Amino acid sequence: MLVHGLGSAASYWDNIVPLLDQRFRVHTPDLPGHGPAARRLSADEAHPGRLARSVVDRLVADGVESAHLVGLSLGGWVVLEMAAQGYGASVVALAPAGLYRPGAVIRGEHKEALAHHLLDGLRPLLPALIRLGVVRQLGLRANVANADRVTDAQLLAAAVALADARAFAVCDRSAVEHHFEGAEKVRVPVAVAFGDRDQVLPAPDCQERSLVPARTEWVVVPNCGHAMTWDQPQVCLELIDRTVARAATEYDPGNVLRVDQNIPPAT
Repeated sequence: MLVHGLGSAASYWDNIVPLLDQRFRVHTPDLPGHGPAARRLSADEAHPGRLARSVVDRLVADGVESAHLVGLSLGGWVVLEMAAQGYGASVVALAPAGLYRPGAVIRGEHKEALAHHLLDGLRPLLPALIRLGVVRQLGLRANVANADRVTDAQLLAAAVALADARAFAVCDRSAVEHHFEGAEKVRVPVAVAFGDRDQVLPAPDCQERSLVPARTEWVVVPNCGHAMTWDQPQVCLELIDRTVARAATEYDPGNVLRVDQNIPPAT
């Protein structure tokens, strides 16, 4: 089960879903307030814990009683919350929000909020605009280390998703004002990964290791920005496979060993 980030949509995962489909039954829900059917949310509905409960309720209603959970950015926080609520067999949180160092001042995505409104009015022009070099540069520079790995189709889908995200502002505000507090409630294998060039949630302020569950595998991925599956999709797939494999073996939540390592980037 793949959960996208703030201002994104299920389309974000299109470059890895075909590979995951070979081994798993894949679900890619849109977060509340995001996607083509987006509606506005209240501040209470926008809290990552409430977003997690909404996703769990939809999955259970569709007959998905458990799943291996993968999320990016806000979605990474949401899947951690889902596990803290007792749902899921494992968690891979890619560049998750919510891991803020005490006292850190976390910036909101104000430029992206403005872009949300602008893009909504520019929808007919988006296919032509995203082919312009300056637009690609502005759209990608804060999110990826390797802009040449992002296709025009991916960038167009991202622009449409941002335009659709009616709950962008309220979700952004909630993500800035809160942090993940459920580490002790998580009882499944967890992996957390950040790119070494993450400009959206940079170290150390946004990558506080004390907030993740014990026995979390903490990975730093070289040559990688915030949109990790665009920059290093193969590394992300390997991390998912490894975490799923951990879920198939005995897992002792009382063991406080933490696994830290670096993974070489894909060539």
